[in-house]
Amino acid sequence: MDNTGSAVERKANQAHMAVDDVAQRAADKAGPAIDRVAQAAHQTVDKLAGAAVPAAQWAMQSADQLRQQQDELLESCRGYVRERPIVVVGVALLAGYLFGRMGR
Repeated sequence: MDNTGSAVERKANQAHMAVDDVAQRAADKAGPAIDRVAQAAHQTVDKLAGAAVPAAQWAMQSADQLRQQQDELLESCRGYVRERPIVVVGVALLAGYLFGRMGR
């Protein structure tokens, strides 16, 4: 009985070693492939980040230019109102009268 137990234990140990060997060979083969995939993913992320930076800078510059143009237009309107207040009030009254007539 003891002989049978040790034979079973020996076979189990051999099976365990065979599985370990197969697992190690699979890991050895898969390791470089995983490294290549990870490197490709890093390169892709770097390229995307490199493309996103100029786009973000362009958007910020465009927003700044738009704000500057808005400020210039607003200041121009304010200057016109300061120079010709009576004309502006007259145009506003006329526009209000016309909108009121169209609303009826």
